[in-house]
Amino acid sequence: MAKHVINNPGGRKPLPEEEKYGKPIPVRFTPKQFIRIKRKAGEMPISTYIREGALHAIVRQPVSKELMKEIRGLNNLGTNINTLVKLAYQAGLMTIADKANEALDGVNAILHQARLKIKEKEDNDESKNQS
Repeated sequence: MAKHVINNPGGRKPLPEEEKYGKPIPVRFTPKQFIRIKRKAGEMPISTYIREGALHAIVRQPVSKELMKEIRGLNNLGTNINTLVKLAYQAGLMTIADKANEALDGVNAILHQARLKIKEKEDNDESKNQS
């Protein structure tokens, strides 16, 4: 009986540690989902397709309900101020219209800052996921 050679010098070289896949993650799909993934993967192995999709996809984290409530409130406030500005201009009340317009600009600036913070948080989360 022939002995099995463990350290075959002519065989495949071992992979470096950072290139080894060692952590399987079980995922279940419905038959329709599996067919769709298989079709999208084409000639690529399904596990490779799923791995590449998971590593390179952009997944946005949901915004908290509290933050959405605040943003919705600011949007509603901005809409109300905009309506008041329009009515003030129509009535010829230019000073009130100008002050309301300034308030509207303030609301818009706050909304803009909130959007920037949300985007910054998403970018930070994305960079953490890529690490």
